[in-house]
Amino acid sequence: MIKAGIIGCGNLGRIHAACIVELEGMKLSAYCDVFEQNAHRMLEEFGGEYATSDPNRLFEDESLDAIYVTTMHDTHAEYCIRALEAGKHVLVEKPLAMTLEQCTAIGEAVVKSGKTLFTAFKMRYYDLLWKAKELIPQPVMVSMQMMDDRWGDQIWPNDPIKGGGNVISQGCHSADILRFVAGGDPVEVYAAGGNYYQKSGVVDNVAAVFRFDNGVAGSFIQGDSNCPPLTSKFFMQLFAENKSITISDRLTTLTYMEHGKEPQVFQGAESGFMEENKAFLKCLQENAKAPIDHVDGLYATLMVLQAIESLNSGKPEPIKSIVNRALYSVEGLLGSAGGKMK
Repeated sequence: MIKAGIIGCGNLGRIHAACIVELEGMKLSAYCDVFEQNAHRMLEEFGGEYATSDPNRLFEDESLDAIYVTTMHDTHAEYCIRALEAGKHVLVEKPLAMTLEQCTAIGEAVVKSGKTLFTAFKMRYYDLLWKAKELIPQPVMVSMQMMDDRWGDQIWPNDPIKGGGNVISQGCHSADILRFVAGGDPVEVYAAGGNYYQKSGVVDNVAAVFRFDNGVAGSFIQGDSNCPPLTSKFFMQLFAENKSITISDRLTTLTYMEHGKEPQVFQGAESGFMEENKAFLKCLQENAKAPIDHVDGLYATLMVLQAIESLNSGKPEPIKSIVNRALYSVEGLLGSAGGKMK
């Protein structure tokens, strides 16, 4: 039985708790939140042993096997590293962290501790993304668009320090599934965009082109100008010779077209939270590599950061070479992390 604690008892912490109580093989023991009343509410709702506002209590709790980090983005690196150093496995909500240096430090802690870190990209478990990879396993071009309604000035994910704004906060989702469907690692990115209206100065809209190491060309549109009614907030397309896929309706409707044939339409559902919790538990029980690990988290963060760097520099910016250098920062890290995504 895996005993888990949660740091961050807001909406995401509650969603993960609801998943955990449905799993056989894992139970919740501890809850922590800067507002201790939130932790106590979750203790009352989901059961366990204690609630606290002090994360040290969870790090020092020798009975805990795993810690969920579902806090504001700027605390991910600190809490992940401290949990790993305390001998705990970690599931961390996206993004892994907000800077290259933070992601690298987390990776070093993973290797030194020998513990598992699972980066929670729930969209990776959308069934129609897997269907798309089945229908077009080797695309030549992939596009991903995530365009939301304008984010409010006062919400914490839009804060430049706590959340980074829409492009960083949600763009890591777009980057991760773009890489997942492309089936390769991004070599470089060229982007345009900037801060158009958000008062905090965060980059609020970006259009980017990625060149992948397997030859795939990828495009990425991320922002919060307005949610388009026809494509919906989440919209993806794949292209190969005489074939195309469109995934709309928040990635729940897939239309497959092959030259000379009638189009096929497949329906799916938004999912992911339960699936990633099951996957996390499975890799702990089997002592297996996390299916979405710190390397995946690093790529997703860096793809967005280098797109922002490109819009500032006006030229293509590297990605894969920076990841490789980061992975070599600890001897043997690259070998233990594995190669490119399959």
